[in-house]
Amino acid sequence: MATFCQVTRPSTTDDGLYAPGLRFGDQRVMAILAALVGFCFLIRGFTNRQLVERVRGFLQTPYTSRQATYDLRRLRRKGLIAKIAGTQRYQLASLGRRVAVLFTKSYCRVLAPGLSALDPRLPEDMAARSTLSIAWHGFERNLDEFIQANLVAA
Repeated sequence: MATFCQVTRPSTTDDGLYAPGLRFGDQRVMAILAALVGFCFLIRGFTNRQLVERVRGFLQTPYTSRQATYDLRRLRRKGLIAKIAGTQRYQLASLGRRVAVLFTKSYCRVLAPGLSALDPRLPEDMAARSTLSIAWHGFERNLDEFIQANLVAA
């Protein structure tokens, strides 16, 4: 839990620099982390340009080199990547590897499909096939009944 908070909330580095948070679930952040997973085994590291190319492949919106520069700074200050001295290349840190893999897998395999199953616009026949959707609607029904039964006019 401490690592999740460290990565997702704004903080300061040991030398007092501001480190903006990387919001879990944010489309751009998730695209950046997914791109980082692809850089896990690069010996020479990766460049701003390579990050831009990968992130553009994940996003439906434009992603510029300037945005990548800002994101690289955020990733560095959070300890997820390190700049390779004397180059314009970056290396994924072990913390960065763990965070990128965990965040992308949990988002893509758990959160996104789970939220899709709970979407109120989901057709009833599809919702009826989802055990999560059935359980959620049962919970909502029981909660509404509990609230109605225990509501007392003051």
